Amino acid sequence: MEPDGRYTLYGDLARRDAAGLAAILVAKRLPVALVDETPSLAMALAARAGREEGPYLRTPEGFVLADAFAIREWLERVHPEPALLPATPVRRTCARLLEDWVELWLPHWPRRAWGTLERLGSHVAAAGFLLGPAPTRPDQLLAAWLETEVLVHPHARDHLAKFAPRLLRFGEDLLAAGEEVSQAPDDGDVIPISLLGVLEEIAADYHAYLALNHQALKGHEDEVRLDLGLGLQPIPVQTECEVRRVAIGRELTGHGRPGRRRVAGMLEPLGAWHALTLPPVLEDLDASDPRSL
Repeated sequence: MEPDGRYTLYGDLARRDAAGLAAILVAKRLPVALVDETPSLAMALAARAGREEGPYLRTPEGFVLADAFAIREWLERVHPEPALLPATPVRRTCARLLEDWVELWLPHWPRRAWGTLERLGSHVAAAGFLLGPAPTRPDQLLAAWLETEVLVHPHARDHLAKFAPRLLRFGEDLLAAGEEVSQAPDDGDVIPISLLGVLEEIAADYHAYLALNHQALKGHEDEVRLDLGLGLQPIPVQTECEVRRVAIGRELTGHGRPGRRRVAGMLEPLGAWHALTLPPVLEDLDASDPRSL
């Protein structure tokens, strides 16, 4: 173990994946050193981690981890306190959906982003953070995206200052709320009422895509077509989205039948339930197909 027991994060904090990991390490109150990922370092880290793309996290024991989502899951298992994911079925499933939507979907659709940002701004202005008064892991990723890909543009800052001012200080508020992160209210397994509008949007685009993506993977297709308000658009098939969808479904089974019924009762009326019930298809993929790698 290193003398000071610190983690080392290798990456560019101007990129949202590294910025998100840094925010989570801070929220977990873990000592961390930040190191720029130079080309020579990247080669050595890739060899250690078995993955060519960073960011990378070196543990105090000297292990090198890669893949931002896998690192987040590992940190939550190894350092469960303070918890960044709710424990109760409805809130945890909503946290998973929000996290995947923010990371895998929202940054790729800038033409829809103004309305989405305004709705998010109204929601967090009313609720505090995505799931209520205390921040959870999706908030860290939202802040990272805002800081690295949205607020760096002057016209975006001007727009948010006028229509969603809460998002301008979202990252600062997240840091200020660090002491409250372990107090996420799971009592009653409820979500803010203002989150319903955001979940409806997730149902209309990302959740709809998940169902189409699932079907396309079964048929070994390369793209799906989805109307995002601009007519039918071709969208590439993404194996990672299927992996995350299946993970949510498997986690739901661990909540038992009563918990699963509560989640269905919340999400099904919004149109955000069906895709989570579909069986996995990844094991049916041809191992020689690059989409299965």
